[in-house]
Amino acid sequence: MYRQNYPNDPGMHNNMDSHTRTSYRRNPTFFERVGSSLFGILAGIALLVAGSGLLFWNEGRAVQTSKSLDEGLSIVQSLRTSEVAFEENSGKLIYLSGGLKTKEVLTDTLYDVSISAVKLKRQVEMYQWVEQEHKREVNEGSHTKEDITYSYSQEWRSDLVRSSSFDNTVGHHNPSEFAVQPKEYVASGVWVGAFELSKGLVEKINQYKDIEASSPSLQPGVQLYMGYYYHGNDPLRPQVGDLKVKFSYAGLSHSGDQEKTSAEADMVSIIAKQKHNQLEQYETQAGDILELLYYGEVSPKEIFGKEHAHNTFITWAIRLGGWLLMFVGFGCVTRIIAVLVDWLPIVRELVAMGMHMMNLALSISLSLTVIAIGWIRYRPLLGIAILVMASTPFILSKLRVRHNQSSHRNV
Repeated sequence: MYRQNYPNDPGMHNNMDSHTRTSYRRNPTFFERVGSSLFGILAGIALLVAGSGLLFWNEGRAVQTSKSLDEGLSIVQSLRTSEVAFEENSGKLIYLSGGLKTKEVLTDTLYDVSISAVKLKRQVEMYQWVEQEHKREVNEGSHTKEDITYSYSQEWRSDLVRSSSFDNTVGHHNPSEFAVQPKEYVASGVWVGAFELSKGLVEKINQYKDIEASSPSLQPGVQLYMGYYYHGNDPLRPQVGDLKVKFSYAGLSHSGDQEKTSAEADMVSIIAKQKHNQLEQYETQAGDILELLYYGEVSPKEIFGKEHAHNTFITWAIRLGGWLLMFVGFGCVTRIIAVLVDWLPIVRELVAMGMHMMNLALSISLSLTVIAIGWIRYRPLLGIAILVMASTPFILSKLRVRHNQSSHRNV
């Protein structure tokens, strides 16, 4: 295990292959915190505007996508066979299923790996030094003590780790580049029956399966181990700079140059526009693009159902993101209140709790309001119902104030 001493640096402490740097910084004064909070108000307003815009756009996007999917399901035409491209269907949205077919065999000449598939990927990992950083802060009155612990370990990584940026580079040197680069091969022509797939459809063929290395590489110093090619002396005792190379493919195909049946090829189901014997994007009247590919034999109804489910998931994910922006935005805007009472510990804690609850209620209400405005254009009744939900906290607050006022009068 690596150990390094730093006799001239009292702020650094050693623990095997790790060290800790200690530093101190002056805590900002009351007026500096107030000034920072004023800038926070501007940042908060920007976040509120961004969150509102994101939520409003998302509702329009969700409705447009839903309409496009409904439109597609209503007009899609299922082909009786994929082996003939009937010209009468040119320009229409069609559905077909069948086995993938390519006119070439993908080959990696460096390792002599060949397969009839849509894609062949060479994946490379290198054994490298990796730096982890752990930070701990302690408030010590007028100053804050910061301890940053840097630790080092060796790991297999598919990305290049720049050891030159390490806090301690002594004994932690990684190669400046991969000796063998990762690479992806894509067939120049991919077909299903008589139809050639567009580039967009080919990009959707991405369910990769590993290829277990079985034949030795032609390169010297490369050995087979556990189904991959190993560059190094001993795979059981890897050294920094050693490489592991493995291959995977997507879209097993039957080639015109090989005696393979379509049953051996990966089956796909496609919904796209037919243009003569090519498949390409279909633009709906609602404004979306339909160019769908699913593995296996999936009916049009199932495909559009899956797309609706995906649209719902994306819609709620963006809603959550928009609400989070608003919550953080309200936190920035109201932070100045906590700063003004920061010198009273008990009051500070109570105010902080109250501000969190208020920011939560305001962000939820504003989010629902923006969502409601987005829906009023498409479904007025639903939009109005959401507006009522958004105003509920304010209505309850108003009723509570009136109740308290009435109680005081009776007393």
